[in-house]
Amino acid sequence: MGARATVLGASGYSGGELLKLLAGHPSIEVVAAGARRRAGEPLGAVHPHLTGVFDLVLTDTAAALAEPADVVFSCLPSGELSSPPRTDALVVDLSDDHRADPDWTYGLTEFNRAALTSGAPIANPGCYPTAALLALVPFARAGIVARPVVVDALSGVSGAGRKAEDRLSFSVLDASATAYGSVEHRHIPEIERGLATFGGLLTGVSFTPHLVPFPRGLLVTARARLSKAIADADAFDVLGAAYEDEPFVIPVEDWPATKAVTGSNRALVSAHVDGRNGWLVSSAVIDNLGKGAAGQALQNANVALGLGERTGLELVGVWP
Repeated sequence: MGARATVLGASGYSGGELLKLLAGHPSIEVVAAGARRRAGEPLGAVHPHLTGVFDLVLTDTAAALAEPADVVFSCLPSGELSSPPRTDALVVDLSDDHRADPDWTYGLTEFNRAALTSGAPIANPGCYPTAALLALVPFARAGIVARPVVVDALSGVSGAGRKAEDRLSFSVLDASATAYGSVEHRHIPEIERGLATFGGLLTGVSFTPHLVPFPRGLLVTARARLSKAIADADAFDVLGAAYEDEPFVIPVEDWPATKAVTGSNRALVSAHVDGRNGWLVSSAVIDNLGKGAAGQALQNANVALGLGERTGLELVGVWP
């Protein structure tokens, strides 16, 4: 028998994406799906793409947690999972509540894989930090970049969650784009911690996210001062060496585009040198619901449970 899984916050976009991935997982069986406001509804009524896939009715969180499980995925909003909800199961939290907690393992799989098997609960990284750190950490580790670091990012609307807000409506978003949270975004400390922890680079980060009118996808373009002169070929070699054994992170020579990773757990990364100004420019694209949320959560769970890391995860995006 495979591992049993409970998904909390199952009515949201990340919860729906995670359930889609688990539907095709040969070693994990979903036994319960919890939701706060949609309890009592059939899963297919909340997520049409899962109609006929699961014979599940959404329950409240307490009822979902009462089901015996080996792994609990929490897609609850930030502030709703103050401590591990179970001590007899692996817990993977997709919110930002525990990413700075030393009692939780930070689940940036490519740079913290060994720690995932410790038995500690796992704090899944945010979507923006995932892309930013994949773009920057190899260069920080190699001693090629120094402060300051500037990160600009674009995210599809699903990154804001399944909310009925005017700013997320079609009439407001269509044919428009806007920056937000540029000096106080909650992901800024997370990016700074990641650069220090995995890259040894102590620096402040100037971060500006943008909301753009497509459903899913995330693009980060990061700039950092070069600490020594390098060429484009050298920058690409750094990425190639960092990710040569990674199944989900692929260096590309041209600037990557979000559509190429839609529906997958992949990240495409690239870098070029602005020699005139002495900057490294590095870019990464992910699906914010894939590698930025549900995909990475399952990748982490696979490692922690001793399963094949790629199991149940898409290696190929949807095109066109």
